[in-house]
Amino acid sequence: MKNFIQSTFLLSLIISIVFTQDNTDASVGTKERSVSPMIQIRYDNFANENFSPSSAIGMILKIDDNRYTGFDVNTSTNETRILMGWKWSMLGISVKEITLPDNSIDNVSMYSFGVKYGILDNMNTIVEYVLSGDSNTDDFLRLTVGVQF
Repeated sequence: MKNFIQSTFLLSLIISIVFTQDNTDASVGTKERSVSPMIQIRYDNFANENFSPSSAIGMILKIDDNRYTGFDVNTSTNETRILMGWKWSMLGISVKEITLPDNSIDNVSMYSFGVKYGILDNMNTIVEYVLSGDSNTDDFLRLTVGVQF
């Protein structure tokens, strides 16, 4: 069995090297790409003294030159968000998992709106106002620095 796995791996490696092409126009530039992954560093509640950074990862789908939609996930705060934008404006609908004072877990609906500003090529900053749909969570300001690939 071990020899079979090794020979299969070696054969697939040789075939991939043989069929690799150097000078092709198969790659798509970032300006033409319609789906782009993104990585973000977020500072929730950055207007107060007790803010803490977190990270998010997601995908952006360009609809045209001005409009986009997508999603992102913040694993440290268990927040999942669907977002949409037009030029520099941005709207988001999210669900965040919170721990209540009695140690039970609850899901809170959150809504955000803000502005997105390009700093460098594929790098941007976002300032959002996040509204909570729950009395257990306060509204806050979010500052985000992100990179799109």
